[in-house]
Amino acid sequence: MSVVATVKVYDGIVLGAESMTQLIATINGQPQLIKSYENAQKLFEVGGPEGGLPIGILTYGIGNIGRRSIESFVREFSRSEPHGEDQAIEVEQTARRFYTFMKNHYDQAFGAVPIEQRPAMGFMVAGYSDGQHLASEWEFVLPLNAEPIPARGQNDVGASWRGVGAPFTRLMFGCDPTLEHQLQQAGASQEELDRLRSVLPGLATNVAFDGMPLQDAIGYCRFVIQTTIGWCAYALGAAACGGPIKMATITPGSGFDWITPPKQYVGGEKHGH
Repeated sequence: MSVVATVKVYDGIVLGAESMTQLIATINGQPQLIKSYENAQKLFEVGGPEGGLPIGILTYGIGNIGRRSIESFVREFSRSEPHGEDQAIEVEQTARRFYTFMKNHYDQAFGAVPIEQRPAMGFMVAGYSDGQHLASEWEFVLPLNAEPIPARGQNDVGASWRGVGAPFTRLMFGCDPTLEHQLQQAGASQEELDRLRSVLPGLATNVAFDGMPLQDAIGYCRFVIQTTIGWCAYALGAAACGGPIKMATITPGSGFDWITPPKQYVGGEKHGH
């Protein structure tokens, strides 16, 4: 499943992801997990190193469509994005073009599978549009969303985490996000549910994103991902995320900058941690 995170502050935006990918194959008409790897790339600069844009893409969920990795699709799209000096940069329009690109491939592979059985594939597209002093964040999950949706208001700052979200949500908000639903299933009355909702705000951890420096935003993004990896490492069952952490910043002045650039390495070397 994996976990990705963004932290948006006034000085820029941080994007981060771990590196586990899960390969899915359709067997007897049903999508099934066949293999996990721990060195997948889930964070991408749109446009690439030669003429890159101040926009990044994060991917989570399944790691392949047919025989192709999600990485190969994102890189194909990235190379096709216009990035000349005379091209206006609009994060929303990039997200919409990317949605159309990925949905076409997704539908070709899973269109015959009942929608409730199709594997989830999520994306976040974030960066700076021309003339904007704050980053924009858009996201979509296939097959759920009919178009990209804003992940956060244009003038709002804060953190988002997607994929395996429960561990960090428990830590920061004081309870599991499914607690209310579980209480309903157990027969809790509306009065009891209302009482629960009234106390939940007092359990949340308050974080001052408004004045957070970019370096601390990097630390917070890493905190989100490391916490989730640790939880998955010890929870029963196959780990849903893991591997090296990849991170980057995007700022109005410097554009897309890798903190932990992707690189090939020999087993036993340490990198990205």
